[in-house]
Amino acid sequence: MIDLLHDCDPGNDDAVGILAALGHPAVNLVAVTTGAGHLAFDRTAENAAITVAAARPRTVPVSRGAEGPLLRERMIARILDFESGLDSDRPDLDRVALDPLHSVDQIAAAARAHPGLTIVMTGPFTNLALALRRHPQVKDGIGRIVTLGGAWGLGTKTAAAEWNILCDPEAAAIVYGSGIPVTMVPVDASATVPIDDPLVARVAALPGPAAALAAELLASLRTTHRPGVFAPAEMPLHDPCAILAAADPALVTTVPARVDIETTSGLNYGRTVVDFAGRTDRPNNCDVVIAFDVAATQDALVGAIAALSRLQQGA
Repeated sequence: MIDLLHDCDPGNDDAVGILAALGHPAVNLVAVTTGAGHLAFDRTAENAAITVAAARPRTVPVSRGAEGPLLRERMIARILDFESGLDSDRPDLDRVALDPLHSVDQIAAAARAHPGLTIVMTGPFTNLALALRRHPQVKDGIGRIVTLGGAWGLGTKTAAAEWNILCDPEAAAIVYGSGIPVTMVPVDASATVPIDDPLVARVAALPGPAAALAAELLASLRTTHRPGVFAPAEMPLHDPCAILAAADPALVTTVPARVDIETTSGLNYGRTVVDFAGRTDRPNNCDVVIAFDVAATQDALVGAIAALSRLQQGA
């Protein structure tokens, strides 16, 4: 079992990732930290608090974090579903009280308390970058970072840059340059795992509030899919893929590579420059996921939500 901290910006797919981490038998989720990204920092914290409440009796601390990027202006997500999921305001849903610790300090505390901690990041990298700068000892307590973000090919927000990286490229540069072991889950790879009708139906068939919320979130995500020239046929699962890969590395195929972040303004700002062939004189700093076992990954998600359902049925 791994000790895991989930740093995120819920967002519907992040919320499914939180539920997967809470239910997965190989994961001890120690905290959820949030920051600005998919929505403003106060809403992302609220959404994480709603998600953790839906998983009761399982619960973990939820912290509110960075209000915006280190240097660049704050961006707002444009592809949202304001009719369902957690993109819309949800006063109908219960929520846990937020932990008084700021996300940056929560990360530092978790790294001290859980040596070898795995940090999974499914939003902008601001909180961890700040933690590494403000609490240098944090680096010694982190065993691995798993990031959902970046691309070896085309971007998702611009032609060159993926959303999570573009939200705060300078923070991403700090994290990838930290020397901590990193597994990068690029959107090229996570896009191969679809949120298809059978997956939604399998989750919807499970009993309890956690499964009901997960099914609603997955169905909501499907409504936001925008076809494109190279876009997959189905809405990708994305963020939960990073949680599942951290919990079970056998789900993925990885290749060592050098990953650097373009922080110079211009058309390539925020691009993840992925060198698989050693063309630079810099050492590899990432294990880059190049493939998922799609069926096994979908099964792992359903299995994690099912475990939460069983817990709630027995509570």
